Amino acid sequence: MSTNSSPPLLMWRWLPAGAALVAALPAIVAAGVVDVGAGAALGIGMIPALVVGIPAQRRKRIVILVAALVLGVPILVGASVSPWPLTALATLLLLPPLAVFITGRARAQRLSTLLVVLAPALIGVGLSLDGFTSGLRVTALFIAGSIVTFAVAIALPPAWLAAPAPRADPPTPTMAYACLVGLVGAITAGIGYALDFDHVGWACAAALLVMRPQARLQEWRTAGRFCSVCFGAVSAGILIEFDCPPWGIAVAIGLALTLAAGTRGSRWYILPTFTTFLVITLISYPDAETAAGRVAERVGETVLGLVVATVVGFGVPALGRRWRRHRSSPEEGGAVATPSGP
Repeated sequence: MSTNSSPPLLMWRWLPAGAALVAALPAIVAAGVVDVGAGAALGIGMIPALVVGIPAQRRKRIVILVAALVLGVPILVGASVSPWPLTALATLLLLPPLAVFITGRARAQRLSTLLVVLAPALIGVGLSLDGFTSGLRVTALFIAGSIVTFAVAIALPPAWLAAPAPRADPPTPTMAYACLVGLVGAITAGIGYALDFDHVGWACAAALLVMRPQARLQEWRTAGRFCSVCFGAVSAGILIEFDCPPWGIAVAIGLALTLAAGTRGSRWYILPTFTTFLVITLISYPDAETAAGRVAERVGETVLGLVVATVVGFGVPALGRRWRRHRSSPEEGGAVATPSGP
């Protein structure tokens, strides 16, 4: 079993940052010359490639293209079920435990992690989209962004890229954890549908993206996501509020993508800063009044999701442990250990 030391709180690597800046040129040009929304959309399309990074070995860089489908398909599923609340809630509630049951029999640990830890959150993202066609557009953007990034990445000599430090495999999700994920997803999406949120999936995605089997990691991701979303949303809102011209927004989009790539691997959960900036820019520019509302909506629904994830993710297991201690206490007639010997 491989071991690894914790990565630094914030790290910076020039080569991935430079590669992302080159790959972001179409988004920068589109935002500055054609339309800010088009540029932001192309920037969002690069997110899967930025998430996986650039492997040192050229033959492994195909993962950049695969990432577009790995992230795009669950979003497409979420967008497809979004018009039917009961179907959407059932999907979020049942997928994680079913995935653990099926993959456990097949002993497919990586597939289990993908279906339990990542896929439900991306389905939540898809709930904010308007049906299958909208989800298909997002998946197409992912594919386009990954193709551009792959074209830049494949040109980099392997010697320029350091091999990643070995990491221990993540723990296989348990059935108990999968049930918690399904419960959190159903609760947050249910609140979104019940209160008729404009973006039903924002709270759901925020909650599920911080849920992790390890309590300490969930704490880090919760704090990181809150700070990152606030900073990204407010930054976009300020630029729009002060009527920043298209070329200024274009520069900001390029900077966001460059920083996202350069800081990849940091222990601090910083990626939501840049994704939030791109999303708020996409749906709000150039309307300052709309931007202020979207910033408040994004931050508010993020807080809602984080609260639900914290209460359910930590509270339910704590109640379970307390109940087991209560059942086993001598006062309640539980089993009592007796010393052996005469």
